[in-house]
Amino acid sequence: MYVETIAIENYKVFLDRQEVQLAPGFNLLVGSNNSGKTTVLDVLDMNPGLSDPHRSVRTVPKHGGATAPTSRFEVFIRSAYDELRQLVGWNQVPLPLSQVALRDAALTEGHIRERVAANFPFDLRFDLANGQVAARLTADDCVGGSFDTTVGSAVPAAILRYSTPTADPQFTIGAVGGTAPYASSYLSGYQRRIYRFNAQRRPGTDVAAQNDGTLDREASYLPFCINHLQSNDSYAHRTLCGLLNRIFPSVKWVEAPSSGGIFRLRCLPCDPSMRRDDLAIPVAKMGTGVGNVIAMLYVVLTAREPQVIAIDEPNAFLHPRALRELLAILESEGSQHQYVMTAHSPDVITAVNLSSMTLLDFDGTATVAKPINEVSLHDLRGHLADLGIRITDLHSRDRVLWVEGQTEELAIPDLLRHACPEIAASTAVLRVERTGTFSKKGVDPSEVAKLYARLSTSSALVPPMVCILLDAESRSRSERNRITAESNDVLKFLPRRMLENYCMDADAVSAQLESLGLETTSETVDAAITREIAKHPNVHYMDLPAADVLANVVSDLSSTKIEFRKTRDTPSLLAWLARHKPSALDELRSFLRTVFSLPPTV
Repeated sequence: MYVETIAIENYKVFLDRQEVQLAPGFNLLVGSNNSGKTTVLDVLDMNPGLSDPHRSVRTVPKHGGATAPTSRFEVFIRSAYDELRQLVGWNQVPLPLSQVALRDAALTEGHIRERVAANFPFDLRFDLANGQVAARLTADDCVGGSFDTTVGSAVPAAILRYSTPTADPQFTIGAVGGTAPYASSYLSGYQRRIYRFNAQRRPGTDVAAQNDGTLDREASYLPFCINHLQSNDSYAHRTLCGLLNRIFPSVKWVEAPSSGGIFRLRCLPCDPSMRRDDLAIPVAKMGTGVGNVIAMLYVVLTAREPQVIAIDEPNAFLHPRALRELLAILESEGSQHQYVMTAHSPDVITAVNLSSMTLLDFDGTATVAKPINEVSLHDLRGHLADLGIRITDLHSRDRVLWVEGQTEELAIPDLLRHACPEIAASTAVLRVERTGTFSKKGVDPSEVAKLYARLSTSSALVPPMVCILLDAESRSRSERNRITAESNDVLKFLPRRMLENYCMDADAVSAQLESLGLETTSETVDAAITREIAKHPNVHYMDLPAADVLANVVSDLSSTKIEFRKTRDTPSLLAWLARHKPSALDELRSFLRTVFSLPPTV
């Protein structure tokens, strides 16, 4: 089995019907806080009593108003005949019949027997609302029909009865009516194959004996299951311990011995051959991550049929390294299962090969589900890899500003907090690769700029681009204007030659030199800067090669013992000016506010 679609309407942050499309393999839900990621997993639990109607100005325009009373959910499952037979009981299985199939019962029987032998697939839709559950089974590959357990009149169906689990079925035409108990039977059966793990759900650590080693969906029977595995399949148990050690290097062994009829789950920091039971740590005294991982590994290694494993915000209970190891293990050892994960950031994109990704976008009133198709996802990953960009640098930002290089990438975020505090936190600042191509002859600047602009439109995961901000360098004003125009305003240039042109302040340089262990005075620094500027008599202050000027000043004053480093010193100089002499950055502040279309400050 696997879940195909989860549909939600009028529940918590979801108002209009939203569908989350899933696929076999790994599925990722991403979004900001309170965007509905956990809500989707709540629906995946398929509890009929779930209800919490959406409340916002759209549903309650006036104070004290009432909301629409009903939350609606649909869960679509793809399954197969053998699985259905196991879940509802082997002695009797109903299959829907179309009106066309009814015209020739003998042909219908032969067709069904042929499909049953081939373990035909079908779709099952669970409709949950008002504490009720309805099920609609559609078996197009069998006889082209479907039946709905909520209909008032009887629906024709093929009833297959089995005298023994291995016997051929007896075939009769029967009726399935609205009072048939199949909906609840289907629901409870498929629910047992959906597991959910998060930081709040702690698997059981102390439990009495159970009937068998099948782990319940809450993992409350985990201690008994581990004991059962160790007693009945020592190879699988040792494999589980080895995988657990990969994820948590400090854990060498897991076991659940019985004492007084109670099985208690514990971990050993050493191999059991050392016989150091005194070093055992009860899982109840360890973090939730350990118990959750043990339960996941147990399902992966013991389940004979595909299961659905939902992992809610794994970063909340697992270290990033442990999470990467877990995902690698799930991908290699548990490829038959379906995984549904939620995350604030899509860093797991690089950890596994995703089958689907959905962005849950809260617009301030309600959440909209935006699927990221496979082609777009691979294209996006390719573009980002080519540019040396991590998708985590872009996600959950409202905009991205591309800049000249590493120095600007380090310095401008601090400048934005000084100049544009209202948008600084929501703006990603990333450096552009190969900026020299913008000025080469024969290169169309607009075409090069489109490579970066395309990232803003290739996926809902990437925020819109503000512009590409470059140093003026030695370009003339007319050349800068030409490149800006040809790029449709995508390319913009600093008013001065480079960021260092704003840093040639004696007080700031003196403070930076003192932080590097060189005692000096502002007067001494000012004199050194003046000497360097004098070497460029025909160059305007704004167009000076300021990085070279500062490098020579630092080298001269330190007798070459200290080297001016742009990535270290430029961000520090600008930060000092923002704190101690903010007026020195007035021009830069005004320019940045213009770039972001913000009103000027007083």
